[in-house]
Amino acid sequence: MTIKKVRLHNWKSHLDSELVFSRGVNGLIGIMGSGKSSVMEAISFALFGTFPSHKARSIGLDDLLMKKPEKKRQGFVELEFQVNNDSYYVKRVLELGRGTTHAEIRRDGELVDAGPKGVTRVVEGALQMDYELFSKAVYSEQNSIDYFLRIPKGKRMQHIDRMLKVDRFEAARAGAVALRNTLAGRTEETMKIIQDMEKENLPEKAGQLETELMELNEKSGKLDSKREKVSMERVELSDILTALESREERINSIKGKLEGLKSAIEEIKLRIKEIRNELGEKGKREIAAKLNDVKTGIEGIKAEIRALDSDMENSTGKMGSVNTEIRLLADSIKELEAVEAKCPVCESEITGRKKQELIAKRKVKIEELRGQANRIAQRIEKLKEKKQHLEEQLEKKLESRTELEKMMELLEEIDKLRKRKEEYTYSMEGLEKQLQKLESRFEKTKIRELREQLQEKIALESEIKQELSDIRERISDKQEILEDLKNRMERLEKYRKQVEKSELISAMLKGFEKVLKVTKDQLRQEFLKTVNSIMNTIWPELYPYGDFEGIRLAVDESSDYSLQLREPGGWVSVEGIASGGERSMACLALRIAFSLAFIPNLKWLILDEPTHNLDSNAIKQFAETLRERINQFAEQVFLITHEEKISEGITGNLYKLERNKELNEPTKIIQV
Repeated sequence: MTIKKVRLHNWKSHLDSELVFSRGVNGLIGIMGSGKSSVMEAISFALFGTFPSHKARSIGLDDLLMKKPEKKRQGFVELEFQVNNDSYYVKRVLELGRGTTHAEIRRDGELVDAGPKGVTRVVEGALQMDYELFSKAVYSEQNSIDYFLRIPKGKRMQHIDRMLKVDRFEAARAGAVALRNTLAGRTEETMKIIQDMEKENLPEKAGQLETELMELNEKSGKLDSKREKVSMERVELSDILTALESREERINSIKGKLEGLKSAIEEIKLRIKEIRNELGEKGKREIAAKLNDVKTGIEGIKAEIRALDSDMENSTGKMGSVNTEIRLLADSIKELEAVEAKCPVCESEITGRKKQELIAKRKVKIEELRGQANRIAQRIEKLKEKKQHLEEQLEKKLESRTELEKMMELLEEIDKLRKRKEEYTYSMEGLEKQLQKLESRFEKTKIRELREQLQEKIALESEIKQELSDIRERISDKQEILEDLKNRMERLEKYRKQVEKSELISAMLKGFEKVLKVTKDQLRQEFLKTVNSIMNTIWPELYPYGDFEGIRLAVDESSDYSLQLREPGGWVSVEGIASGGERSMACLALRIAFSLAFIPNLKWLILDEPTHNLDSNAIKQFAETLRERINQFAEQVFLITHEEKISEGITGNLYKLERNKELNEPTKIIQV
C-alpha cells in the first residue's frame, strides 16, 4: 500500500493544504505547532474515522475544525491511496456540533460505500487491519515511539495477545471450561429428573389409557352408525315435506296470480268504458279521414305563408333600392347647390341656368321615386295582413290536428287494452287448469303428520349427537393424558440420550481446552521468533555503536514480555538502561518489527518525532539508515520531525511546514 495524496480543508491550522507522497521516506519538517502531526492525524482520520488523541477522548471532533484566525463551521479530509492495483479515494466531512456528516469511499472512481461505518469497513478490508493494529504497529504518535515500555509490567503479554488476536484462544478456553461446568450442572439436574420420572411407572399408565380409549372408540363407532341412520331418515322426511310444501306454495302462488289477473281484467273493462264515454260513437275511420283533411289544409296554409314571405322579401328589397336612389339624388342636389362654375361630375363649365335645370330635374325624379316607394310600402302592409290571417287559420288547424291525434291515440289504446284482456283471459284458463291438477293430488293433513315425524327424528338425532359429543370429549381428554404420558416417556428417553451426549461433549471439551492452550503458546513462540528475527536484522542498521550487539523480545521471570539488549555480559532489560537514545532506538526497532510481523504485506510506517533523546551521531546513523536501508523493511515511511539534520535520510517527497502562531496564520507548506 502507498499513500498518494492527502488534502486538509479547515483542518486544525490547515486552511487548504494538499500533499503528494511517493514511495520511500517522505518527510514533514517544521517547528512545534506548525501543523506536522495534524497531517498524520488527518490520514488516520480519513482511513478509520479517528486517531490516538481523539480515541483517547483528549480532543473532540469540533476541536479539529480551524478556529483561528476565523472559526470554521465545516471542514473535510480527502485521501488517495493504492493497494495492489486498486486506487482508492476517501473523503470525510466534519460540521461544527454535528460531527461527521458525510463519508464516502471510491475504488477506481466507482462509489463503493458511504457513511462513516461503511467507509471504515471497506478500508479495513482493503488494508487487512483495523484501527487497533494500525495505531500500535504502523502509526507512532509524537514522542510515543516507546509506547511498549509505557505499558505497565504484567499487562504487556495481554496487550500483545490482543494485537495477535490470541486472546481469543484464552477466551475460547475459558468459555470451554465454563461450558463444561455448565454441562456438568445440567447433567446432574437431568439425572434427578430421570430418577423422578422412572418412579411414575409411565408405560403401565399409558397401556391402561389405551385400553379405555379402545372401548370408548368402539362405543362411539356404534353411536355414529345409529346417528347416520337417523340422519338419513330425517333427510328423507325433510325432502318429502319440502316437496309437499313447495306444491302448497305453488298452489297459493297460482291463486294469487289468478286474483291479480281478474283484477287487471276488471280495470281494463273500466278504462275501455271511460274512453268510449269520452269519444262517443265516433269511429276510427271517420277520425282518420278528418285528421288527413286537417293535415292537408295545414300544408296548404304553410305554402301560402312561404309565398307571402318571398313576396314581402322582394318588395322590401325594391323599397331599399328606391330609398338608396332617393338619397343619392338628394346628395347630388346639395353638391350642385354648393358649386359655382364647374360641374362636380365632369368638371365642364356650367351656368347658373343650367345648374337650376339640373336641380329641378333631380327633384322631379325624387318625387317619382317617393311615389313608387309609397306604393311598395302599401303592398307590403297588405301582404302582412294576409299573412296574419293565414297564421290565425294555421293555429286553428294545428289545434284541430292535436285534438284528432289524441282521439286516435285513445282508439289505439282501446285496441291494446282489448288485446291485453284476451292475453289475461288465456293466462287465467291455463292457471286454472294447473290449480285443478295440483289440488287433486294435495293432502293438507299429510303435511302435518310429516312435520311431527320430522321433529321426532330431529330430537332423536340431537340426543345421539349429544351422547356422541360426551363420549368424544372423554376420548379427547384421555388422548390428551395419553399424549402427555407419551411426551413424558419421549422426554425421559431424550434426557437419557442427553446425559450420554453431555458426557461425550464434556470429554471433548477437556481435549479442546488442551489444544487451545498449546495453540496459544505456539503462536506466541512463533510471534517472538518472527519479531526477534526482524529486530536482529535491522538492529545493526539502526544502532551506530558496538556496545549492544543484539536485541530481543523475551518472556521474563514475571511471565511477561521484556524488551532486552545484549551486551558483553549478557542480556539486560531496556528499561534498566540509562540512555534515552538507546531506549528510543530499541523501541524503534521493536516498532518496525511489530509492523512487519503483524502486517507483512503492508510495509508502511508513520514516525512522529522518532529522534527524541537521540544524540547527533545516532541521528546521523538514523538518517543514513532511512536513506540507504529502510527500503529493505518498508515501502513507504512518513517521518515527522523538527530535526532538519534528519532530512538527509528523505528519499521521497520532503515538505517544510511554517506557521506564525502569534498572527494566527494558517499553515504554509513548502515542497523542498
